[in-house]
Amino acid sequence: MSTTKLPHAPLDGISRLRFAPDPASSLLLVSSWDAHVRLYDVDSERLTGIHKHNGAVLDCTFQQDASRFLSVGLEKVVVSCDFQTQQEYAIGVHEDAIRCVEYHQPTGQVFTGSWDRTLRAWDPRQPLRPIQVVQLGAKAFCMDTCTNFVVVGGSDRNIHLFDVRQPLEKRESALKHQIRCVKVAPDERSFASGSVEGRVAIEYFDAEDNLRDRYAFKCHRTKEGVEEVIHPVNCLAFHPAHGTFATGGSDGGVSVWDGYAKKRLWRTDPFHTAVSSMCFSASGDRLAIGISSTFEHGEKVPAPANELVVRSIEDAEMLPKRQK
Repeated sequence: MSTTKLPHAPLDGISRLRFAPDPASSLLLVSSWDAHVRLYDVDSERLTGIHKHNGAVLDCTFQQDASRFLSVGLEKVVVSCDFQTQQEYAIGVHEDAIRCVEYHQPTGQVFTGSWDRTLRAWDPRQPLRPIQVVQLGAKAFCMDTCTNFVVVGGSDRNIHLFDVRQPLEKRESALKHQIRCVKVAPDERSFASGSVEGRVAIEYFDAEDNLRDRYAFKCHRTKEGVEEVIHPVNCLAFHPAHGTFATGGSDGGVSVWDGYAKKRLWRTDPFHTAVSSMCFSASGDRLAIGISSTFEHGEKVPAPANELVVRSIEDAEMLPKRQK
């Protein structure tokens, strides 16, 4: 499989990668702790846009299409910006750093999760006036959305489910250690979460299904002599067509899984430092990988180089075992 390294990678930790939602697009959005959001054209392997903030950017996403993006971070402000004009405006604010942002296509709302222990919903047409403020009782560490749900992984090691039609539900996670990432499956029946203890849990939105079928498994563990070394699972990405998913860990590895068969399909050779973020393209034929130290073992001098790698994906690689 061909692998491409994009030029002009961020100078500090890579916090998020997002492909444009249009399957025909090759645009990749990247946020970083170096206070920049960058836009790459993967087809031409070029940096096509860059926007500077006043503080570290912890998350970013496209807003509706590839013409605008949203970004959040230590500035405590939800920013909407256009790369072409560089015009930005504030959609919302929090009392502490904003860790997560999602554009909710079905309703046109923007959801943000913050270290101020709230989940907030915003209407971009009426900036700075939250539609709703939900008290989480814990810092938001990760988040994802689907048609009816917002899923937040909190510092209390719980999963907070927000049904856009009903009140918040707090559910004890199948993972017993700190949750670092969460992602909804394409069929929207289930979601996966990963923890610092090298485990992934598959859980279900339906309470009865979850009680019966949820499970967790070990991953991203290496051997050093006779000892097993446990590495955090930093990121998850579902293939848009087949429901199989990839995990990226602090061991520098990427593994691809069939969650229903509970089997690993394949894995990459480890990169030189941690995998901090990943995403599949909307067409499913590319996997973007952010390679960036996550400082589990302290700061290294010199710091490992940050890299943006895009791997081409064959359809057959992502098929569940039952279809092969």
